[in-house]
Amino acid sequence: MAEVFHLGLDRSLVDGATLAILPGDPARVPRIAELLEEPRFLASAREFTSYRGLVPGGLPVVVCSTGIGGPSTSIAVEELAQLGVRTFLRVGTTGS
Repeated sequence: MAEVFHLGLDRSLVDGATLAILPGDPARVPRIAELLEEPRFLASAREFTSYRGLVPGGLPVVVCSTGIGGPSTSIAVEELAQLGVRTFLRVGTTGS
């Protein structure tokens, strides 16, 4: 599959991850990635910054910021789903 347009990712970068952690703020992504095993920067474009790593136990995970609001969150979720991600964990203030 070709690279998805907004995130700048393809299946080879996601590398089998089916779980994504989604903070809104791009600045939180590297902080979350530091908690993973083998964190690796993937891409950064506009409000979307992404890393891949492993949670303890070896499960691959993508951490990807969504920016502010529903439209940009929808873009991130839909493009990650095109790359094989099936479980999405939103973290943050959710606008409160």
